Amino acid sequence: MKYINAAFGKSERIIRSASIILLAFPIITQAHHSTAFYSEEIVELEGELVGVEWRNPHVTWQLMVTSNAGEEELWFLEAASRYPLQRAGVSRDLFVIGEHVRVVGKKSRREGNVMLATNMFLPKGRELLLWGNIAVQFGDASRSVDAARENRGIFRVWSTPAELFPDIQRRLSDLPYTPQAIAARTQWNPINNFVTRCEQEGMPRIMVNPHPFEFIDRGDTITLRMELYDIERTIDMTRSEPAEDEPWSHLGYSVGRWQGDSLVVTTTRVDWPFFDNIGTPQSKDVEIVETFALNDEQGRIDLHITVTDPDTFLEPATIIGYWIALGESVPQYDCQPGRPGA
Repeated sequence: MKYINAAFGKSERIIRSASIILLAFPIITQAHHSTAFYSEEIVELEGELVGVEWRNPHVTWQLMVTSNAGEEELWFLEAASRYPLQRAGVSRDLFVIGEHVRVVGKKSRREGNVMLATNMFLPKGRELLLWGNIAVQFGDASRSVDAARENRGIFRVWSTPAELFPDIQRRLSDLPYTPQAIAARTQWNPINNFVTRCEQEGMPRIMVNPHPFEFIDRGDTITLRMELYDIERTIDMTRSEPAEDEPWSHLGYSVGRWQGDSLVVTTTRVDWPFFDNIGTPQSKDVEIVETFALNDEQGRIDLHITVTDPDTFLEPATIIGYWIALGESVPQYDCQPGRPGA
């Protein structure tokens, strides 16, 4: 399906057609640093692909466009990170330097000739989804593994299902925040923060992301490895609480116990100032209780997170979701800071 049916005239290289695209393209709100930079104005570009940077946190392209005045303009395009693009069948080898492509997206509020690319049309008409409803291309049903036969329990790589992928951040929006926590968001700097600097995030925010997770059995401990920021959490299975002299950290100290086939993890000693990545603060009093419940077929984990912090919430906040077994690996994230065109 093509979102834009109008052909480009030879002299018309930039077309703004917001009413058509907004009706046809269900924009998914994602509380990530990049959306703060872009307006709701929809822009179409057509030009020569002159550069590709296949990197995290966002893949970027450079597009040479000829303006209505006949002058060449270099545009910088930004889209999703490598993992969702690859899961949707978008790989680096699809982009050939020198080819003529058409792109739809949102123009930057702060920088000239910078766009959040949502759709790209390759020379032979193939359309690539690069943002928003990209999860419709995941094809999870054909990729599920026979987890019961493998009988690995919780110890495998887990993936966020396509139907929950665009809803990851939305699940944080209706929690019972205190008025002071909401007010503190006004101090958030959308240009200079831990996300734009590629700094590893802390608990519990790091658990609310759509990238793959893997549980690894280490005997007395369990390693919870994740793609985002190449983070590894350690879950101590020998204690019921941390030692008195245990240091504080952005991931805190996690102790775990088995409750049937479910893993229950309690995390304290978190020294991380933000609950999310839009500036909601949290205190050192935060306590996070996670329950990872394996279903009978071993192909799904139901995730239940309760966060207690009187500075952030009026009452304990609950986040729920689930992961599925797709046989994926945990790729290296290798975050590289920098904005398109910077």
